[in-house]
Amino acid sequence: MPQGLRIRSLYLFIFLSGIAGLGYEIVWTRLFSLALGHEIVAVLAVVAAFFSGLGLGAYSLDGRIRRSRYPGRWYALLELIVGLWSLALIWLIPTANELAASFIGAEASSARQWLVAFLLPFVLLLPATAAMGGTLPAMDRLVSRLRRDGWSVGGLYAANTLGAVVGTLAATFWLVPTLGFSKTLLGLSLVNLFCAAGVYLGATRDEARLAPARVDIPGLPSARWLLGAVFATGLLGIGYEVVVVRVISQVLENTVYTFASILSIYLLGTALGAAIYQRYAPRDNFRELLADLLQATALACLLGLGLLWAAGSIYTTVRSGLGGGFSASIAGELSVALSLFLLPTIAMGATFTHIAQAAREKTGLGAALGINTLGAAVAPVLFGVLLLPALGSKTTLILLSLGYLVLIPRRLVQRRLRPVMLPVAVGLGLLVMPVQLRFVSLPQGGELIEYRDGVMAAVSVVRDARQALHLKVNDRFQMGGTTSAYSDRRQAYIPLLLHPNPRRALFLGLGTADTFAAAADYPGLQADGVELVPEIIPLLPHFRQTNRAALNTDRLRIHVGDARRYVIATSERYDVIVADLFHPARDGAGSLYTLEHFRAVSNRLAAGGLFCQWLPLYQLDLDTLRSIIRTYLEVFPRGAAYLAHFSLETPMLGLVSSQPADGFTADWLASPQRQRPPVRALDELGLSRLYGLLGNYLAGHDELRELAAGAPINRDDHPHVIFDAPRFAYSTPEPAHVRLLNLVDRFQPSSAELLAAAKTGADRERRHRLERYWQARNAFLHLGVGVSRTGDVRRMVAQIGEPLLDLIRLSPDFDVAYEPLLRMARKLGSVDPKTTRRLLLALADANPSRPEARNMLRHLSSYEGQPGSL
Repeated sequence: MPQGLRIRSLYLFIFLSGIAGLGYEIVWTRLFSLALGHEIVAVLAVVAAFFSGLGLGAYSLDGRIRRSRYPGRWYALLELIVGLWSLALIWLIPTANELAASFIGAEASSARQWLVAFLLPFVLLLPATAAMGGTLPAMDRLVSRLRRDGWSVGGLYAANTLGAVVGTLAATFWLVPTLGFSKTLLGLSLVNLFCAAGVYLGATRDEARLAPARVDIPGLPSARWLLGAVFATGLLGIGYEVVVVRVISQVLENTVYTFASILSIYLLGTALGAAIYQRYAPRDNFRELLADLLQATALACLLGLGLLWAAGSIYTTVRSGLGGGFSASIAGELSVALSLFLLPTIAMGATFTHIAQAAREKTGLGAALGINTLGAAVAPVLFGVLLLPALGSKTTLILLSLGYLVLIPRRLVQRRLRPVMLPVAVGLGLLVMPVQLRFVSLPQGGELIEYRDGVMAAVSVVRDARQALHLKVNDRFQMGGTTSAYSDRRQAYIPLLLHPNPRRALFLGLGTADTFAAAADYPGLQADGVELVPEIIPLLPHFRQTNRAALNTDRLRIHVGDARRYVIATSERYDVIVADLFHPARDGAGSLYTLEHFRAVSNRLAAGGLFCQWLPLYQLDLDTLRSIIRTYLEVFPRGAAYLAHFSLETPMLGLVSSQPADGFTADWLASPQRQRPPVRALDELGLSRLYGLLGNYLAGHDELRELAAGAPINRDDHPHVIFDAPRFAYSTPEPAHVRLLNLVDRFQPSSAELLAAAKTGADRERRHRLERYWQARNAFLHLGVGVSRTGDVRRMVAQIGEPLLDLIRLSPDFDVAYEPLLRMARKLGSVDPKTTRRLLLALADANPSRPEARNMLRHLSSYEGQPGSL
């Protein structure tokens, strides 16, 4: 093989190795999070374990590789180890995951969780990660011998990092969505085996006869200084990434594609910086070039900080300019990442290469890489967990950026005082600016009540012009508020009422805790609530008006942690488990819709227990919904679907695991054997009568199974939801009511599926009344589509008065139509008594069993001609 082709083939192999390396990191991190949890402690521990293994391998293997006459064989052996151990991990990780949650426990301390979440992946991945750490030093030794030129670090580092870019994008956008995790690992291991075979069979020929190449670099600092510098660059570089990602999570969509886009740009810039250094950097004065690169890196990071305030505008401008949709949204997120990361990472890549090239001659490249990776492992904890919550994101980024200036050799600072002072002046200018890196969209006339920038998310409480409060996470996800209390409480009441007599309940996901607080209305009910985002908990008192019971009742306990890990780790059994509206597109939420999670939930149910999974139909496309339903039915084959309420804007679907074997009896709600909330509370939610409860029933297991037929099952090993749901989130979807009405028209429920056997005329009448209720409900939903929202009550009466009366005549039990007509009558009372009287007479005639219309008629005359309302 010609020498040039031989060298180019080695660049290809290190490029392919980079593809596999980042592919592994993505897959392994996600697999471990399934059991260790999505808390920041667990996520950072897994990342630190990965980096620590790389660093340990690079550092410990460096001496042996440098002294060996066969660096090519070392490279081939290391790639072989990575490939074979990665194959073993396909079985080892799931096995370890089964034990991991029990090691941590349901309510472990942060120290215990960190220890388990770090040690388990560190030990399990170590053979592969340590071998990965030695591949670049081994390849450098081989290539430098063939080139007879020791200046090979930049080119190889650039090729390897460029491969990492491809690995990130390929794993996220193609391999894992298509193949799943195990088959992706299989494919990546084959890449390693190919690299091992290719190098061993080709480039290693005659390598023992080639002398090691050395480079004479004038003015090198001591080995100790060089190792300290590579540690600092790893620390600061990853620290910049961690903090910036936390900030822009407030303006981007935070899907699996969001973080892949950010990581790919970060790696691309690093690769470009290394390549530019390799091609153009002068090689005659180490210290002077180092000072220039450090100043440039500090300035570039400060520029990125300045552009953070424009991140939201960049995203929306690019997205809308390209017409919206999935591709345009990804382009928008890539544009944000380019503006914030490209210049800083180009400077970082060149700076690291410059120091690593020098360290190669003093300490060995492997030692430099190992110490650099150790700094990268420490960065997420130092900057993300400690400094960011304590100092805020702006101050943390300024300190981080100026940290590069500390590395400038002391005797050069005085000589370069002006260039050094420029980034210092910029940093101080940004520091004194009276604005923070907060991105909170306020409604017109609204105000920010409280904001918390924590390790997991930025959480805010916003008041709108009507004085209603809303809880927002990263400004992208609204987690409830005072205006949604009706809906939130129904999400608790419906599953609790469907159980014959609940004594213990578990709520996964809290938000404003209104749903959880509803459990306190059940006397004697013990309930646990689990919330992933710790920053939410201190803000709950703002919603005391509706969640007071959750904060003041000893029977209700709040736990901060990952819902999935809690379910696996706890030993409690529950009569009712209620899962919140997890946004399926949000990165990490898809694991709460997998087959394995549903099985874990099933194992936590007491005998006769009931599991309700609420689904945000307004955030779901039909295909993702079908996948979730099919997955749910695999575990709960008798499952049924209920509506949370009859909203067209925010429809919610609840999957309920079981129905009473003998059907619901006439006295189901009033049975003296069961505990129940106060009647007034049930009346306020329209659930005091059996028809109000069962009227939310949408479909049984047979119809759901027919709807979901052919949809993929969402498994831990092949998670369709986290990859499919974001495509809907990025799009400009049709109105939510279109999907709701599609389901309403498709399903044809039968009262025989719910009510006890029809043995008497009264039984048959109950079935008939329930089916008329469903007919009225469906017509009501269709009617709402054409209603124009207006403040003119007379126009509203003219528009929908008669159609609503027809629904009441069809089903006198359908109070959802009766209540709005009563409200209209109250508003019209003194404004248009004649129209009000006609409306009340018609209302009393449509449903003689309800007294409200007749009572209002009796008092109407006293208000006629007077200002105000009835």
